[in-house]
Amino acid sequence: MSVLGDDARRFTWRARRRRRILIWVAAVVAALVAFVATAVYSPIMSVREIVVTGVERVDKAQLDASLADLHGQPLALVTNDDVESRLQSYVLVQSYSIRVEPPSRLVVTIVERSPIGTVQTPTGYDVMDAAGVVLWTQSEPAVDIPTLDLGGQGVGSEAFASAAAVSLALPVACRSGVATVTAKSIDDVRLTMRSGAEVVWGSAEDSDRKAQVLAALVTATSEQSISSYDVSSPETPVTR
Repeated sequence: MSVLGDDARRFTWRARRRRRILIWVAAVVAALVAFVATAVYSPIMSVREIVVTGVERVDKAQLDASLADLHGQPLALVTNDDVESRLQSYVLVQSYSIRVEPPSRLVVTIVERSPIGTVQTPTGYDVMDAAGVVLWTQSEPAVDIPTLDLGGQGVGSEAFASAAAVSLALPVACRSGVATVTAKSIDDVRLTMRSGAEVVWGSAEDSDRKAQVLAALVTATSEQSISSYDVSSPETPVTR
């Protein structure tokens, strides 16, 4: 037997072996693709339940209706863009996140905008969040959030930024007891409580600490007649 013949047979054997390996790999890949495609597009893995959480002010029934056409879609193919296109008309929705729970549940978690004050306009009172987004308009001042007195300055002013920062820092229970937040300048913010007491706040700096102190003072003096609170220096507050 010639050396040349042996080399030819070895070359042919290697070629056949490579072909078998390539065919095996292709078969495995094809089977994997078929399995994934079957899993993704199977009715078992389609959206059959949509759970919306985090909703307080937004009409949940309307949200459910807006998302309803996602039922039957392949669960793995539902994207943020799909949900965003259905929620973008809801002003009260600040942000959201989605989570898929196989085999068929889509969870949409909503973060709502927080109303922190109203601004009087010729047509009523615009209820706003801290970014100046108008959430809705009503004919009367709100009974659970303060009116922002900006001294004639607009929503894009430093006065609004200061008033909004102060209102946002207040705990919800304390905020509902504030009738007016007046911002004459960025360093001169004052509150008028619904009880009639005045609050000297100072600048919007350290508002979280000032809010904690004010809430504690209001609670501690609930049975006293207080005309004013001064939390402009939160470590040394004054009540009168």
